[in-house]
Amino acid sequence: MKEIELLLVNSYAPRQRIASDAALENGLAILRTYLESQGYQTEVVDDQRVTAMTSGVPQFCLKLLSYMVSLQMKAYNRQAKFLWLLIMLLTWPLQALSLYYRRQFMSKRIDEIVRRIKENKIKFLGIKVWYGDAFTWSKLLAAKVRENCPDTVIIAGGPQVKVYGEHILADGDFDIAIMGPGEEVLEELLMLRQKNKGKREFINAFHNKYPSKLVKSGGYSTGCTDKMEKFITPRYRPEDLAGKILFHTLVDGYGCSWNQCSFCSHTRQNRVYQSRSVKEIVDEIEVMVEQGISFFRFSSSETPVNHGRKIAEEILKRGLNIHFSMFVRAVRVTPAAYEAFRLMIKAGLRAVFMGGETGHDQINEKIMNKGVKSKDIIDTINCIKLAATETNHNCRVGLSLIYPCPVTDGITLDEVFQENIRLIQAANPDTVIVNPPGVFPETKWMEKADEYGFSIEPNVIPSFMRYEYSIYKPVELWDKLGYKLQGLGGAELLKETGRFRAAVVKLGIPTDISDEYLMMTEAIGYTTRLDLLQFKSKSLQDIMSGNTTYMEQIIEKINQKSRQMALQGRIKE
Repeated sequence: MKEIELLLVNSYAPRQRIASDAALENGLAILRTYLESQGYQTEVVDDQRVTAMTSGVPQFCLKLLSYMVSLQMKAYNRQAKFLWLLIMLLTWPLQALSLYYRRQFMSKRIDEIVRRIKENKIKFLGIKVWYGDAFTWSKLLAAKVRENCPDTVIIAGGPQVKVYGEHILADGDFDIAIMGPGEEVLEELLMLRQKNKGKREFINAFHNKYPSKLVKSGGYSTGCTDKMEKFITPRYRPEDLAGKILFHTLVDGYGCSWNQCSFCSHTRQNRVYQSRSVKEIVDEIEVMVEQGISFFRFSSSETPVNHGRKIAEEILKRGLNIHFSMFVRAVRVTPAAYEAFRLMIKAGLRAVFMGGETGHDQINEKIMNKGVKSKDIIDTINCIKLAATETNHNCRVGLSLIYPCPVTDGITLDEVFQENIRLIQAANPDTVIVNPPGVFPETKWMEKADEYGFSIEPNVIPSFMRYEYSIYKPVELWDKLGYKLQGLGGAELLKETGRFRAAVVKLGIPTDISDEYLMMTEAIGYTTRLDLLQFKSKSLQDIMSGNTTYMEQIIEKINQKSRQMALQGRIKE
């Protein structure tokens, strides 16, 4: 057997943080597929599986913790704050014990990975780095490899690098970081290592070839505007599917057609939207359907309506029986836009995620620089719902808002709050995702923090890289943010976020359910808002207790439906 030249590891946290944590790992599969096609033996270690998230924790601990968390949630929902705090304090030692067992298990997994690298003399370790506790775990893994395998080059990639860039390298844990697509960069590094056998010689050759330890590729590289990306269809192995949701993240393009929002880290890209060939997209769908995968989420920050229509036409032409979700921008509704959404829904579009940010037009213009008005948001959501009604299918809509947010020109937070409520009442989305304001590197909110009213602590970036959060959790359980906004401290900002979430729930609308779960729960018969509220409550109980009993049941139903749809083969009119 050919020796392993690159080991790719997916980092993970002790607990699941969102319901879709166990989605198929397309990114590492894409890297492996490409590199093996070029002759490089590549293996993947991915413990982010619903069946593995409780490993190391005794069953008695999980069951008791799940029961205590259920009591805690009942007290919270009844607004019995004193009782909620009391139960939370009583639960805390059990939470600490559960996390202790879990972290001990994860530490042993690091030792196993290090032993594998050492025994096989693997020259490269690539870590897909996520935020919070997963970032901390990545650093622990890197430190152990550095200590025990001094000839191994450690490379960081993934979402954390795209958000924080060169800051990922600050502590010296990683030798190299890749911001953007990694296929061709990794191929170049593997070729370079073949010419420079020792790590020191390789690092010297690397510095002669690249100006920085942070290698920017694709849309993040300088002068990239005219270069077309390579799009690779991943080849999943049977072991890649085990313990996972049969739900594939499909690369339909890169970037965003607007790419100017003041708060968004995607603006680090030097190009706007680049679409992928419609034929390639639908070819990839067919490959996945052959493996029993019928649920898809389009990966780009935004799928332009016209591109979505062309994809839908090809899906319908081939008669594929799938469901998919995607991100959309609010548009000026026209007959052509309506027809595009109608075709997409007919082809299997069952959920969309829309960034609205706020219902206050002046704030959206001057603070968010969103490029849309509340009327556009309302009209687009209504257009989607009307198109769904005509096709006799449901297409759910998730609306994302940022609250609280910077204000200007004498506008008060209360006015923003009320405009947000008016927007929700007029648009009537199926779920509202409520986020507190985040300040990230190379966004306008950070670069011009004073102008927006942010007061940022000096160590906010290192702190934020380790910040452990879940949009599912009550914001009262979040740690301090590390910055203030127009006089409001971190705790006060989170309290405002919680107040707004509670107001949304009072409207009968569940909060913080992702678009892919809107799509998949619909497919397994969760068709009402009450169903969604129950799903949110029970999945939150799993997340807060570290248990996976409920999510395993849901995922099994989703996977059965996915295989069933794949076998049926053709769209039911």
